[in-house]
Amino acid sequence: MMNVVPYNREYFDQWNAFVMSAENGTFLFHRNFMEYHSDRFQDASIILLNKKNQIEAVFPANVKENKVYSHQGLTYGGLILKERKHIQEIIRYFYAVVNFYKNQGIQQIVYKPVPNYISLQPCDAEHFIMNIIKAETTRVDTSFVTHLNEPLQLQERRKRSLKKAEKLPIKISMDNNFDAYWKEILEPNLWERYQAKPVHSLEEIKLLHSRFPENILQANAYLNNKIVAGITLFVFPKTAHCQYISSIDEGRESGAIDVLFYQTIQHFSKDKIYFSMGTSNNDGNDLNIGVAAYKESFDAKIYTHFHYLFSTDYICELEKFI
Repeated sequence: MMNVVPYNREYFDQWNAFVMSAENGTFLFHRNFMEYHSDRFQDASIILLNKKNQIEAVFPANVKENKVYSHQGLTYGGLILKERKHIQEIIRYFYAVVNFYKNQGIQQIVYKPVPNYISLQPCDAEHFIMNIIKAETTRVDTSFVTHLNEPLQLQERRKRSLKKAEKLPIKISMDNNFDAYWKEILEPNLWERYQAKPVHSLEEIKLLHSRFPENILQANAYLNNKIVAGITLFVFPKTAHCQYISSIDEGRESGAIDVLFYQTIQHFSKDKIYFSMGTSNNDGNDLNIGVAAYKESFDAKIYTHFHYLFSTDYICELEKFI
């Protein structure tokens, strides 16, 4: 028998300990990360407790206009479990979550499961569940991921670029210089190309780095001591993920951005399995072919990240499995 309760501050330590050790948990679900933008999202997270009042599962979520999102302020969310070995058990937990929201009057849930290359172990049970409850696939992102436990097969153009860059005074540094990267590279580039700003402001990313100094890193490329490119990295137990990638013309023309990627991949190949270069989707079900081709040139494989929308009315379809 499970007890489903809304998250509150009383569970702060228990929640954090659970998500940091769960099979598909990450530091993005730590309350110190989730709550940095709590003024923008109304929290609707819930906890599943066993008879001993111990956490069996959590569901990071926010609510907006009678719709629950898991999670609108995070890349992904979903049902977070210690381990996902038995599909019937996963279905029971999922049923308990959705049934709770249905009883609260919630009609729809937006669901973004954690990708397999981020989780400690792969598990596609959620996709089976989405099919059973007639979920709509609203978006599919393509993620480009290099396998670090395999020999790196660079495309010839990348090899030529790296060879050319050897003759230039390029320096790569994991220096966590967020200020220079945000002010001189990322923000100007985004504004010039898209009239947009980074999801995280400079103050926010520095705050999050101070809270998660081992998980949020900044690698930069310098040409003649001038910053010309950078990558903001979110580091998970088996994966290093590129959250932001940006370069000015000098960084591209000199090959500094290629050197930055190559050396960063080599750096993480010592203790990680995957190097995620992120998605190549402009917005929704679109694809930037040029960006995709560039990431593929670093031997990146293609993974998909699904976004689902379903009605809580269809939760009854799972009852036959319980």
